[in-house]
Amino acid sequence: MIMKKIFLWIVWGMFLCQGCDRFLDIQPKGYTIPSKYDDYRQLMNYAQMAKALDHYPVYITDDAQLGSGDEENNFTSMDDEIKNLYAFEHGAVFNDGVSDPIWNYAYNRIYVCNTVINNIMSVTDASESDKLNLKSEAMVARAFEYLCMIGVYAPAYDAATASTDYGLPLISSEDVADLNYSRSTVEQVYTAIKQDLDDALPALLDKTPNTFRPAKNVAYGFLARMYLMRGEYDKALENAKKALEVSEELVDLTEYTAKPNAYIGRIVRKDDPSSPYPEGMDNPENIYVRYPPSVFGLQMAVYASQELLDIYDKDLAPGAVDKRRELWFVDDEYSGVEFRGYTIFMPYIRANLALNNMEVILTAAECYAREGGTENLAEAARLYNLLRDHRIENNVHVTFANADEALVKVLEERRREFAFLGIYRFVDLKRLNKESRFQKTITHSADGQTWTLPPNDNRYIIPIPPVVKGFRPDLPDYER
Repeated sequence: MIMKKIFLWIVWGMFLCQGCDRFLDIQPKGYTIPSKYDDYRQLMNYAQMAKALDHYPVYITDDAQLGSGDEENNFTSMDDEIKNLYAFEHGAVFNDGVSDPIWNYAYNRIYVCNTVINNIMSVTDASESDKLNLKSEAMVARAFEYLCMIGVYAPAYDAATASTDYGLPLISSEDVADLNYSRSTVEQVYTAIKQDLDDALPALLDKTPNTFRPAKNVAYGFLARMYLMRGEYDKALENAKKALEVSEELVDLTEYTAKPNAYIGRIVRKDDPSSPYPEGMDNPENIYVRYPPSVFGLQMAVYASQELLDIYDKDLAPGAVDKRRELWFVDDEYSGVEFRGYTIFMPYIRANLALNNMEVILTAAECYAREGGTENLAEAARLYNLLRDHRIENNVHVTFANADEALVKVLEERRREFAFLGIYRFVDLKRLNKESRFQKTITHSADGQTWTLPPNDNRYIIPIPPVVKGFRPDLPDYER
């Protein structure tokens, strides 16, 4: 009976929240806190807890292109929020009454984490170590949600303004009827993320039964991401190195090919077409798995900009082939569907949007490049070459002449690796715009119109959803 009630709440909160008119859905009468260890474990294993944030911020970035007129993926056919993002519209992104899937689902998952964090230690049917471990896993999961959200709803970290910049509501209660919250500052949110990860580390396992559960290297990986977003590159490197001590394993894309006119299972091994590209916990690159909210995310829903395609062609030795460009994208036509003059993103694999070895490798490489010096540049080159050996057919190793060259090449590799995956490019644009040498103006076009977004513009900050503002108009927000 207990689990029936808690699961009724979870289903109600996670799947009906799109129609709510509250900050988050209010718990129904009869809500009951579980009393058994396995109940809490089941909460963390619930399907919605294996999801990550929606992909919509991609449409702001310089990777995305939409069609015109009646072409496939044309601008006019998109939902209003996508058109608002792509055209860099001022003001709200979502229309009145339309829920923001990142905000709603992230806070629903945070409430599940809070339920575990605040109550697991009181159960009597498990050891202290098991209870602490589960609590720590929930703390990592909560930190992940806030780390994603701070990249969406706040400006890039700036030490000079972080103590006054608007961040997010920090919710630590499992009582969704408790509306006593405020919008914490960016500094406070990062402090909470760090606290969760630091507190979780001692009780996390060195290795978990599956990668839907975080081990110690996941906490180190998220600390590395957090410090990278803050521009604290020495600390980012320290934590990235700890994460990579466990594994630098990568899938070798040079061993894979694309089946013509196939969709699901499109990417297969060359030597065994019955063996598809590994997903989820079957992929050794993945160290913490969260899937897109829709099965295949942005696949066949967006075109690659010419600028992105040019990046894939850059720095290839004669005879070399970037398998990411070959496998993840299709030009002009596919299985009878025409999109002449465009290149569409369609790997048809279920991506991991949480944490993988590629991110940690590229974080470490970026930090080594920024540090400079002979030994650091050599290590940056080793990691850069390691990744490209697994991505590029006939790859030729490079060395870096100086820190500037190394940094540019590593950042370009990061863009290639994470195109159309979650919010990687969106967050990178925001953080790199803080450096004058990497500032850029983004240009989008469709239907004969052209729109531009200058660096450090407030339109990079997704506003609080109108549904939330309607219920809590006192929450401060950015003018955009």
